Amino acid sequence: MENIILLVASCLCALCAILSFIPVFPKRGETLTRLAWLLAAIIVVYDVGRMINLLVLSRFEYKYVYSHSNSETELIYKISSLWSGQEGSFLLWALILSIMGFFLLQMKGKGVNWAFGIYASITSCVLLMCFITNPFAKNSIVPADGLGLNEALKDPWMVVHPPLVFISYSAMALLFSLSATLTQKISKNVTDRILLWLRVSWLFLGAGILSGSIWAYRALGWGGYWAWDPIENAAFVPWLVICAYLHAREYHKPSVCIIPFSIACLGVFLARSGILKDQSAHAYADGNIIVTGIIFFIILGAALYLSFTKFRKQYDKRIKNSFSLYDKRLITHSLYVYAALVFFGTIAPIILHIETPVAYYTAISVVFTLIYVTLLLVWDLESLKRRNILMIAVSTVFTIGIIVLSRSLRFWWILLIWFCLMPLSLWLISGFKTRSWKYYLAHLGVLLLVIGSIGSSALDREEVTMCNPDSSSVVISGIEIPMTSLLEKEMLIKSLPAEDIVIKCSEIVPFSQGGILIPYVRKPLIILFWIGSFLIIVQPVSRYIPRH
Repeated sequence: MENIILLVASCLCALCAILSFIPVFPKRGETLTRLAWLLAAIIVVYDVGRMINLLVLSRFEYKYVYSHSNSETELIYKISSLWSGQEGSFLLWALILSIMGFFLLQMKGKGVNWAFGIYASITSCVLLMCFITNPFAKNSIVPADGLGLNEALKDPWMVVHPPLVFISYSAMALLFSLSATLTQKISKNVTDRILLWLRVSWLFLGAGILSGSIWAYRALGWGGYWAWDPIENAAFVPWLVICAYLHAREYHKPSVCIIPFSIACLGVFLARSGILKDQSAHAYADGNIIVTGIIFFIILGAALYLSFTKFRKQYDKRIKNSFSLYDKRLITHSLYVYAALVFFGTIAPIILHIETPVAYYTAISVVFTLIYVTLLLVWDLESLKRRNILMIAVSTVFTIGIIVLSRSLRFWWILLIWFCLMPLSLWLISGFKTRSWKYYLAHLGVLLLVIGSIGSSALDREEVTMCNPDSSSVVISGIEIPMTSLLEKEMLIKSLPAEDIVIKCSEIVPFSQGGILIPYVRKPLIILFWIGSFLIIVQPVSRYIPRH
């Protein structure tokens, strides 16, 4: 019953699309569209509530409950197991899409009916995928207990990571639909809508990427926050593209609405089709050929829609630009190129059947960093001309401090950190007076993120310590750690102000002379990575609301 009404909801959304595309009876049609959408949303809310209820009550006669929880699973993780599997993830996505649809229903203006028709079509496809995957399938024999949730998924950050990503993807779907409102004469109201949903998409996707990085660092057992995994890249690329659009401030182009969601669909395709089951830690191993086909045709439809949409030449002069046109194009195009190169590295294993080395991503990231830092200095050229010597001196002092702190002399990486510190040094000696504080906050975040990633990845050090087998604890960097805690996990992270100590518990081995060798890794400056990521994502609320 629960699964059948998902098909009914899909048909209701399809009806909404038809009524929006073909307004035979404008007034009655609008009322019927709203009623059909409301009924579809009620069905989705009911099914999601029903699934959560089954998970909480441990109803193991249902295959999804049996596969993703057991009687000992904590309540919060029983609820989050809704999005731990493919079937539940589609249910979550359908729920968010159905709720966000009400925002689009409230909009007025030319082309909004077509926009809602496009959005309803997307929602109908997602609901159809929910129906096909059948989250409410039952076992022939009722098991006594479930298989339980994967231990790596029992983490608070995993509770919030998928919902944040799906909120972003749904916002991109709404943004995609708004391309229908772009006409020859672009009004400020239209560009404000596009800007709002660009920012919502960028904010939630960034928060999703950050929470996913924290989860990977804490729970996956390898002490890393970014592995250039294809699924990670599939989320990172649209985030970069949206970032470029926000810098370009040209919201009248159809590509601004269409491309982010098209890339997001590709990410969903890579994760859900099973094509990357041997290459990604995040991909689902068992793909569904029908679901794969639906996602493929969504991507194909988006591509065709983009190809046959005429690009407008009008430019809304009311949108003010804080950079010169030349500088704006440089940062925008560098973001485009960087996103394209990451995208190429992501799909290369599928097309060329060769593994993309991490060195490739490192190289393109270093080049992008050099361009980015150079542009930051150019944008403060007048201040740079007056204070370049002092800026170099301050940057050098900071770099020496980092060398002492990390105890590393890897010349090229230290040189890159020294260069990245120059804009920050220039801002410090200028008293942060040449730009707005919002500018400093966002770009300070990027600089700290880059410095933190270099410090924790390129300047890390592997060390070992030895202790007596009869010892109840071991001391590493002044931290006393009980031996029992080393036996409970594959990896243990201890955070200090200047560095993290990542203890490789799974690699602890007895020493031939009677002791125990405990390997660990020092990750200096990783706190800067987290602070920088937070500053980028968490901006003042006013930054995400268009000005009127």
